[in-house]
Amino acid sequence: MTALRGGEISSRGLVLVALVARGHTTDRVARALRLSRHTVGEEISVLLDRFNCRNRAELVAYCYVHRLLPIDVWPPPCGPVKGVGDVFDPLTALREAGLPVDQLSAAQREVLAGLTEEETSVVVAVQLRLVEADSGADAEVWAHDLKLL
Repeated sequence: MTALRGGEISSRGLVLVALVARGHTTDRVARALRLSRHTVGEEISVLLDRFNCRNRAELVAYCYVHRLLPIDVWPPPCGPVKGVGDVFDPLTALREAGLPVDQLSAAQREVLAGLTEEETSVVVAVQLRLVEADSGADAEVWAHDLKLL
């Protein structure tokens, strides 16, 4: 790896690198970004050449070393991509819902990072129900919990 060439990386390039850092395959990245697998492969090749990296792992490391990806969050967040629409990031959605995602182990966060948007909505809904139950606002949940004991 050598010094940064060619200035900044596009927002779509950053999302692509973040997905690669999460271990996503070319096919999975293509589905997430609504691109062909060939386009994704070409964009990865362009980034590898641009930053003089030999492989995807080196590209991810390069992006962390040069602070193109945030170093204090794992896995790296995936955000909106200009012109493509939003790429759903379950960890961000769970954080925004008030769940203490960052207090979990890396293995637990990795599992949560693989949730679909629908699965994430269910987790958030369950969390909201439990919070309501804790505040005494939902006797049905309390009664159900007591039956389980």
